[in-house]
Amino acid sequence: MSYTPRLSVSLVWLLAFGLAALNLRAPIVVIGPVLEPIMDSLNIGAGAASLLTTGMILCFGLLSPFAPALAGRLGLDRAIAVALVAVALGSVLRGVELFPVMLVGTLIAGLGIAFGNVFMPSLVKRDRADRLGQTMGLYTVVMGIGATLAAGTAVPLLQASGHWSTPIRLWAGFAIVAALCWLWLAFRRPVTPQAGGPVRMTALFKSPVAWMLTIFMGMQSLGFYTLQTWMPSVVISAGVSNTMAGNMVSLLNLVSIPASYVIARMAARMHHHSLLVLGMCLLIATGLSGILLAPTLSPALWAVLLGAGQGGCFSFALTMIVLRTHKAQHAAMLSGMSQSVGYLLAASGPLLFGALKGATGGWEASMGLLLVLLGVQTVAGLMVGRPRMVTLRGSD
Repeated sequence: MSYTPRLSVSLVWLLAFGLAALNLRAPIVVIGPVLEPIMDSLNIGAGAASLLTTGMILCFGLLSPFAPALAGRLGLDRAIAVALVAVALGSVLRGVELFPVMLVGTLIAGLGIAFGNVFMPSLVKRDRADRLGQTMGLYTVVMGIGATLAAGTAVPLLQASGHWSTPIRLWAGFAIVAALCWLWLAFRRPVTPQAGGPVRMTALFKSPVAWMLTIFMGMQSLGFYTLQTWMPSVVISAGVSNTMAGNMVSLLNLVSIPASYVIARMAARMHHHSLLVLGMCLLIATGLSGILLAPTLSPALWAVLLGAGQGGCFSFALTMIVLRTHKAQHAAMLSGMSQSVGYLLAASGPLLFGALKGATGGWEASMGLLLVLLGVQTVAGLMVGRPRMVTLRGSD
């Protein structure tokens, strides 16, 4: 049955949910602004330093499928608390001035964030199904705010404290507070056995809806992380100034925050979503085409279009995880499946994009690849937009 908390419990739930969302992007991006001081302090090269960020993304892809089993054993509240403790521990270890220890911390924090990514839609399905659009919108907005705060405060905190570990370790405190909130909620809710016993994630492999959502999530993640990595280089080579290139990345991320909230609210109220998907993908296609064909004409406009489309597609994918499943357990399984493939593809996207540039000598083939993969994303999204549920034989 759905859980109906008293007002005080509901407020704690919202606080715990918001703090958890805050910690699911910030530890990833906080490293970037202080990477040069880290490299100087540890005397490591760019290749080794890149493991402090790409290692996390690989964790998301490789470890997400194991999250539903933990939730089934401990219950969602305890499982998200464990995930947040892992984020906190990993953040502390990443502040130690020893590269092997930092790498271990990266993997532990990556495990926690990977599991948290899976649990959050499932929590919404279980506890806030009557306010799905509002809560999923809140989730994506707070994640964006966390990433923005982490990136924006990293250098000032380094300068104020004199060491790069300060901004990294700061996020451990937020994670611990969030974990304590979820443990408090867990003690107020007994763990109930799953009706009919546990269901393996492989049961999703026969669901066309699950595969279409997984492909959509994968293509969206690949496009997003590829643009985050390479868009400045692409536009600078076409004549856009370094300052404007940096502003394009900032503008893309800034616009994605309100777009993600609006799309979550819209998706929750709609029955058929195909036109919504088509509109978002057209925004991305226009932005990509603008960068490819006329990068200097209106770079800010291209960034705004990409931010609106990318932010909307990400929010749409997460919201569909909740809308297209019948149970919280199934939402966790679908979240694990879609995010696992999504982040594995995301990790490969920047590498493939750069390799094509090296092979052809220009950015045209790389940008063309993004447009082709956007076509795949659009088709998958149109299929997900049809009002069909993920069904697991014998479990619904």
